[in-house]
Amino acid sequence: MQPTREQTAFFKHLKDKLPSHISLVDEVSDLLNISIDSAYRRIRGENTLRFDEIQLLAKHYSVSLDQFLGLRPDAIMFSGNFVNESKFDFDSYLKGIVQKLVQINSGSQKEISYFNKDIPIFHHFMFPELAAFKCYFWCRYNLNHPVYNKGQFLINDFVEIFNKTGKSIADLYLQIPSTEIWNVDCINTTIMQIDYYRECKVFRSDDDIRTIYECLEKLVDHIEQQVEAGCKFPFKQPQKKSNARYKFFVNEFVLGDNTVLIHVDGQKAAIVAHSVINFMETTDPKFVAYISDTFDTLIKKSKLVSEIGEKDRQLFFETMRQRIHDKKKLI
Repeated sequence: MQPTREQTAFFKHLKDKLPSHISLVDEVSDLLNISIDSAYRRIRGENTLRFDEIQLLAKHYSVSLDQFLGLRPDAIMFSGNFVNESKFDFDSYLKGIVQKLVQINSGSQKEISYFNKDIPIFHHFMFPELAAFKCYFWCRYNLNHPVYNKGQFLINDFVEIFNKTGKSIADLYLQIPSTEIWNVDCINTTIMQIDYYRECKVFRSDDDIRTIYECLEKLVDHIEQQVEAGCKFPFKQPQKKSNARYKFFVNEFVLGDNTVLIHVDGQKAAIVAHSVINFMETTDPKFVAYISDTFDTLIKKSKLVSEIGEKDRQLFFETMRQRIHDKKKLI
């Protein structure tokens, strides 16, 4: 039979979603449990795909058939999981982040662009005590998790997992070039969370409050040092500067929404935060292009303070440090 235009276009669409180092024919062979030769025949359109095979491929690659076939041109296909408050555990959540960063880091050309409302989540994991508090707050306040919504918080009860899996997240993020668009109010969420639990007596120890504020100060200092250098490196180890460029923009008028744009070997994906701790991902070309254009517009209206702009950079980070200092005095 002659190759069908729709089937060959469908496989071209799947190939465009794959990183350049991954073979489409190997993927199709594994997913459909068929031989390499049979996979080639389907990709070339010599063998017609069965409906169950189309369903399996579309589901695996998060392809909207409505949109692909033009039945619903306004449809956008997202993939993601909902955090289940009754089954949530830190280990699984953190390993999911590790898996995503490993996937990004496997590309030869990669970048993460972050339009942040809060401090980008990856930074917290360089400081396990701070990461433990942030995740505890999300579980207790946002998920109303039955394990965490009573009693008090003590760093030592939770920090071990962040010393292990959390460190993997931090190490991987340091290897990936990044562009971040900040507003000075990005730090406010974390400060208010600490202050709220301090007032509500959720902390079991005042020493823990001081420790978390000190971690936040160290984080701000470390980010500033990386911004000044224009590249990433481990905490207190500037001699280990990586090839991961770090571009840092300050937008004085717009606070972000934690949208993330990922570039891997010519392919793009957008990650959208929702319900505080959940994320959805899409490679939909129109949506990704819209997000990319939005980032470009915001960057043009923001100040670049990495490597250059010393005065603006110092003022920005000193303002954040002063806000932390003002709250520490209340302990």
